[in-house]
Amino acid sequence: MLKVICGSHNHELTDILIGHPYANKLTPNEHFTIVNMTQSLVKLTNILIPFKNKSEDNVVTIKLVYNVRYANRRSQRGSRTEIQQLLMLLLA
Repeated sequence: MLKVICGSHNHELTDILIGHPYANKLTPNEHFTIVNMTQSLVKLTNILIPFKNKSEDNVVTIKLVYNVRYANRRSQRGSRTEIQQLLMLLLA
């Protein structure tokens, strides 16, 4: 059980958002670039390099690239399971 005594923050706001969920959001352009590079069969490490070269403050991580790739595959698959998708592609 949690009892809230005071509903306000007990610390100052931080200037650095490293590790904060808000900082891990991709822009639509970055999302499109990752999907496009994935469809072009670019290796994961080679997908991450242009983002890191563009800006030192960029928060794109390999985990975000994996998540975007997974979400893209899942949207293409629809309601089919991974095995159903594989069988559909093999029989096509």
